[in-house]
Amino acid sequence: MSAFVSRLSIARKASAVRGFQQLLRPTATISSISRQMMSTKTEADLEGDRRVLTLKNLMGRSLILNRPEALNALTHPMVLAMKKHLLGWQKSDLCNVVILRSNSPRAFCAGGDVVRVSSDWESGNQRGAMQFFWDEYSVNHLIASYEKPVVALLDGYTMGGGVGLSVHAAFRVATESTVFAMPETKIGFFPDVGATFFLPRMDGQTGVYLGLTGQRLKGRDLVYAGVATHFVPSERLPMLEKRLQEIDVVDYDVVNRAIEEFVAQPEGGKMEYSLADVRDAIDRCFRFNKVESIVEALRQETEAEGVVAEWAARTLEQLMAMSPSSLKLTLEQLRKGRTCSIQESFNLELRLAERRLSSHDMHEGIQALLVRKTNDPQWQPPSVDAVDMQKLHAEYFESRGNYKMKFLDPANFDEYPHAYGLPSEKEVGEFVRGENPQAGDFGLTRNEVVAFFVKGSGYKIGVKEKVNWVLDRKTRLLPDSSVLQWIK
Repeated sequence: MSAFVSRLSIARKASAVRGFQQLLRPTATISSISRQMMSTKTEADLEGDRRVLTLKNLMGRSLILNRPEALNALTHPMVLAMKKHLLGWQKSDLCNVVILRSNSPRAFCAGGDVVRVSSDWESGNQRGAMQFFWDEYSVNHLIASYEKPVVALLDGYTMGGGVGLSVHAAFRVATESTVFAMPETKIGFFPDVGATFFLPRMDGQTGVYLGLTGQRLKGRDLVYAGVATHFVPSERLPMLEKRLQEIDVVDYDVVNRAIEEFVAQPEGGKMEYSLADVRDAIDRCFRFNKVESIVEALRQETEAEGVVAEWAARTLEQLMAMSPSSLKLTLEQLRKGRTCSIQESFNLELRLAERRLSSHDMHEGIQALLVRKTNDPQWQPPSVDAVDMQKLHAEYFESRGNYKMKFLDPANFDEYPHAYGLPSEKEVGEFVRGENPQAGDFGLTRNEVVAFFVKGSGYKIGVKEKVNWVLDRKTRLLPDSSVLQWIK
């Protein structure tokens, strides 16, 4: 982690020197600088200031989304305002922690203003439509690479653009009111804002399932799925924010311990995860590289009995409501995303967004669901079987786009630099199989595995329950032994 921060610091110092040198050039006269400073704010600046509030207290800085009538759906001026404040606070010695939150209990942020984006594109303002995505993705990447702790308080609806503002932060705090979803395939789009990077890195096929279906996760679901790092009751959030403002060092471990002071135990100490009973079925059905194969696997699961059969039937119904071309596009995107770096992910999404804005389905989905509100989109093609995958691949993944990302920060990585959530299934598997150097050369018992992760996390709430749940599903005892064997 220290090497990561060091690289960022060096890059930023070099950038600061270049900026100072530019000020010394003859063209940057005092009079020209003064005229810039005295220029009046644009209408967009005023909207951004009104819709994105700031709070400065002690060593904490809060960005507060303030568009409650639209569930804080992001407009372009809001994105630009956030960028301005984040860049300023990153350089400030008076800021140790940045907090992202909403001014409304109903929603953190329910998405982006895609109606406006669609309208701009269809009216001929294609550059303006793409500029929204360019700036939004730049802010998402800035949050992912920020050199100071960012804490996102996900109280209420957290969807689409709201996910992009939060899921890349080092700390993501869910509450009992949190509702998470990436429902882009329902409007003929694809999961963006860095979903190419974060969805494939979730446990098993969970991210692919969420990206294709738009399925919602609520409350503690987010912690067990790896979307959130902590669960704090909403009534404690004001106290948590005050506590974070008091932190007098830029230290991620200190921030983590401060949040842990406000975390609540689940009732009865039980694991509360709505996907627990269908996790293996998710992996069985969504492991395929063709949407048709996923659909067939789900149909086979409906022939079983109980919870899994009911889940499979609901999931089929969800998929049938989505844009067929969006489903195929999204599956290909997420398969590629597993080997993409964070910068490659956003560059890919910018290219896909441009191509998708040229499609019929995105504008049709937005009109049917968000404008007409008839919920009757006429997709083209109308079925998964009718989507020509070779043509789609050539159009979206082989052709070059007209736009390329210009990142606000040089950082690039293949895995998130901070890990303060519950251990992933991958991490548990590596430890059991001895691929983690700390596992040693001998077989491990269940108690040893659980103790390793509980102690390593600082006795974090939920670790014991999740690790035991993973071991129940993924291991068995060797014959006549208490040593675990990984079987899946």
